[in-house]
Amino acid sequence: MAYGDYTQPTLAELISRKFIPEIFSKDVMMHTMSNLVVANAFTHKYQKDLRKGTKVWIPVVTEISATEVTPGSTPTQTDASTTVASITVDQWYESTVEVSPFIAIEDEADYLSNAAKAAAYAIDKKIDTQVGSLISTLNSSVYGSAGQTFTDDIFVALVEILDKLDIPPDSRFLIGDPSTKADMLKIDKFVRGDYINGQPTSNGKFGMLYGANVLITNNLTAATPGRYGVYAHPNAIGVCLQKNPKAKLWDLGWKFLTQIIVDSAWGSAVIQSNWGKAFYTRSSS
Repeated sequence: MAYGDYTQPTLAELISRKFIPEIFSKDVMMHTMSNLVVANAFTHKYQKDLRKGTKVWIPVVTEISATEVTPGSTPTQTDASTTVASITVDQWYESTVEVSPFIAIEDEADYLSNAAKAAAYAIDKKIDTQVGSLISTLNSSVYGSAGQTFTDDIFVALVEILDKLDIPPDSRFLIGDPSTKADMLKIDKFVRGDYINGQPTSNGKFGMLYGANVLITNNLTAATPGRYGVYAHPNAIGVCLQKNPKAKLWDLGWKFLTQIIVDSAWGSAVIQSNWGKAFYTRSSS
């Protein structure tokens, strides 16, 4: 080789020759995650009864009427609990991720925590979508037509439907998808400071409108087109988590593998159908 013919090695050559050692970055990039709001919006108060079994029976109190007193006659009694709803724990899912044993110990901790987070998210999303599949069955029908643009008139109509049924106004919420939020952003009074009641927050909360928390998620069941949104009281649907999502680390040394396993068992059911009203959203894309 003549003097002066020496060329600088390429980056690939440096790496292959180990002049630049390969390392795992401590900055682990997480995958995209949709807002998980559906299951949390509905009531979980029946979970305390799960110690009695995997099926929980819930008496639903019906409205009774007052009658005029007739002296000398025996009052006619009315059973205020003539219907019963139940929740069966019939869902059991797991999510498992595999970790290479060759990851350096000092770099492993951050990856493990994010891998566990990803596995837990998969379970939580499954719960969210399963509960969301019950929305379209509320109140016997879905308001409006598939592919409709969400408007102020639709929101007012949903409020009126529940008001006419004497459903308690406290704790009501509206769950929509991104197209619902986009439609709301075009309604001037919905984005004014005195209507939105503060800045949008995390976990899908868009704000509070007409006394209801407005939540946005991608996990609603698809219609044709659009999705099924809902305006409801928490007691419309009951959710029972018999086994909360919990991550366990298993060192399978004989297989040269480490696994993180997350599983959960739960059930959900419509408790009081008239306490919620589904509506069509504009788009599912």
